[in-house]
Amino acid sequence: MRIAVIGAGAMGRWAVKELALSPEVDEIVVGDYNEEQARAVATTHGGDKAKPVFVDAREPESVKKAIAGCGAMVNATQHFWNIDVMHAAAAAGVHYTDMGGLFHVTKQQVELDGEFRKAGVTAVIAMGGAPGVTNILARYGAQRLDTVEEAHAYCGNVDDTDWSRYEGWVVPYSLETLCDEFSVAAPQFKEGAWDTDIVGGTGLEDVDFGAPAGILEAHHTIHSEPFTFWHSWKDQGLRSATFHLSLPAEFTGQMRFLNRIGMTRTDEVEVRGGKVRPRDVLLKVVSEIPKPVDVVLDDVDYLMAVVRGVKDGRRLEWRVRAVIPAHKEHGAGGGDVDTGIPPAIVAKMMAKGEIAEPGVFVPEQIVPCEAFFTSFARWGASVDAQMRELLAAPEVSG
Repeated sequence: MRIAVIGAGAMGRWAVKELALSPEVDEIVVGDYNEEQARAVATTHGGDKAKPVFVDAREPESVKKAIAGCGAMVNATQHFWNIDVMHAAAAAGVHYTDMGGLFHVTKQQVELDGEFRKAGVTAVIAMGGAPGVTNILARYGAQRLDTVEEAHAYCGNVDDTDWSRYEGWVVPYSLETLCDEFSVAAPQFKEGAWDTDIVGGTGLEDVDFGAPAGILEAHHTIHSEPFTFWHSWKDQGLRSATFHLSLPAEFTGQMRFLNRIGMTRTDEVEVRGGKVRPRDVLLKVVSEIPKPVDVVLDDVDYLMAVVRGVKDGRRLEWRVRAVIPAHKEHGAGGGDVDTGIPPAIVAKMMAKGEIAEPGVFVPEQIVPCEAFFTSFARWGASVDAQMRELLAAPEVSG
């Protein structure tokens, strides 16, 4: 089995690691615009299975050349390249998955369904941690209901890492994505209509993530789950679909500060006769901060879906949760594990024919829950589910 990972950044390398540890995978193509980075990831994470190649995600022929002959591919580039890479995958006849399109790109991606059906290949989009794992958790609950009236996704992180000897700044995932999550409109589907006036970082809610995390303060951000839930269950009575994020309080405060002073802005400002985007400056400066050395990651990600509806006349709620600790043996944080590993698992499922229907799908439409959970558990992830019945309430009585 030959599988490609396009994008050798922070999350792409963990997809490569999962494939390298999989005995059924014979060869891994590691592609990136930065050839040095591709070589480094192929060597440190791919073992003797990985082959580094140059890829320009903006050029379909470059992508097609890199993935030719692969059973499936993982797109680990920034989300704004997803459409271009999808076109290349369909043209090459290679099954496709990625880590999410941050709502707006995800909406465009499902429109490529006909293209993938015609090509006879499968695309499972938005298949990271959140979105991705959260969607499969929601699928588990939704499969046990006749109607799906509400579907909510939550992502929380508790970090007990000792950072006392590191003077830099640690970003849990793509800073580009984080800038959007704290600055742009975060559409949520509420009471049967889209609310597009919500801004990322607002909509505070105390969320019970269960022991040992307990109650964490979470807020809305732009995310794919509200759209994918609507896309999947709009014909099953869906009235509300939302997403909430809870990162460590100190980091959340820092992102809010950066947004408040304008460093997340994408418009140009004039500086000494030249024009720059504040966000580009932020990304560049942060990229030059020395990475931590000899720091043992000790964080835990909590991903949860709450799905409500009716089953055989009973009004039920399913709370399905994944707890993902840092993987200390490989030096991966909880967020690394739940973002980088899932798309590699799904890529293998497609390559083996376990997910075989042609077209473009979001995870809750097609990924088999139990098989996915079993594979994910090899990285220390545990999944639990609780069902509660609503016996009486003012809005449903009578």
